[in-house]
Amino acid sequence: MPALAHLVSLQGPAGVERHFAEFALQAAARNPTWTQLWLNPDKGIDPTIAATLGSTLERSTPAKYRWGIKLPAKPDVIRTWHCRAALADADVLLIWNRTARSEFAVDAIGEERCIHWEHGSVWHSGRESERERYLRRIRLAITNSRASARVLELMWGFVGKTRVCVNALRPSLMPPEPVAKPFPNARPVRLGVAARLVPVKGVAVVLHSVAELCAIGMDVELHVAGTGTEQEHLAALAARLKIDERIRFHGLIDDMGAFYRDIDCLLHVPLTEAFGLVAIEAAAQGCPAIVAAVDGLPEAVEQDVSGRGLEPTVSLADYAELAGADYGIPAKIYDPSRDELATPKAVDPKVLAEAVCDLFAEPSGYERLSRSASEYVLSYRRFDRHVDDVMTVINEFISQ
Repeated sequence: MPALAHLVSLQGPAGVERHFAEFALQAAARNPTWTQLWLNPDKGIDPTIAATLGSTLERSTPAKYRWGIKLPAKPDVIRTWHCRAALADADVLLIWNRTARSEFAVDAIGEERCIHWEHGSVWHSGRESERERYLRRIRLAITNSRASARVLELMWGFVGKTRVCVNALRPSLMPPEPVAKPFPNARPVRLGVAARLVPVKGVAVVLHSVAELCAIGMDVELHVAGTGTEQEHLAALAARLKIDERIRFHGLIDDMGAFYRDIDCLLHVPLTEAFGLVAIEAAAQGCPAIVAAVDGLPEAVEQDVSGRGLEPTVSLADYAELAGADYGIPAKIYDPSRDELATPKAVDPKVLAEAVCDLFAEPSGYERLSRSASEYVLSYRRFDRHVDDVMTVINEFISQ
């Protein structure tokens, strides 16, 4: 019976953690001969993730603790020795989105049995020498987008093999049939944002675009799902733009499906995004997405089928003036139109406002895009196919 081990942090209910939980469930159901093991790089697990997983994982081992005592990071051999027994019966170790602080696990199981699964970590800075060393040892990387594969190669000089397994919609957010939203008559157009409230997500651009729409007399509301360090600043910005009565900050939302069903269009214009899962989550509910055409977002949005992509043109300096903050933005992003690394830019708020006006200019056009968005996700972004693609790559890897 083959065994798949996962090195993944499950302390919070964020995107990678939720993806892992549903991947593990689907992989167990579709590959019943496989055993799944968990090597926990932290101490705990988020309660919602634990509830989702149930008894899916055959065994879990705290990678850095033994007998409840935290093992020292140096020398590396201590944690390596501890993890070797936990991984002794694993055929492969799948390392989820970790390019640093993982070499002890590579040493424990051996380079030839490790696969890196990239979900966006390679855009981040810090621990560069450690991450370069780790990536030199990895022979195969699964990536959530072509953009992630290219950043691995262009930014980090990765020379191993890459296999793109594009992200898909988690089953818990998949509607039973395509959704077609009606045109919003006799009420405001409900725009939505679903993102962490930090500068890199470009939420300030959305606020400025809402101000542009209000200035031309368009009746709109903005609903924001998410929390972050910039929430108070964004609320203050809305007040300065005199649109605070048009905006509602919902905080963290448990039922994101209901959030997407309640809005008419998702605006997602980050300065960098490895894939952009929120765009397909929204599209599944018949909610077209207008996004920044940067990094992996063009792979998440089929142009004029599930939404529309806008080229970023605003310099980072000008964005800092619009947003009032520019911390946490990477030095380089991936430009998919030119297949090269580039300096980050932001979407122009006026261009975003024009795209919103165009989307809602004519009822039948909006309703057609709403239906096609949902049909597209239900046809081409199915999670079961995604799991099969990943497991095929893993099977091929251990068969070499």
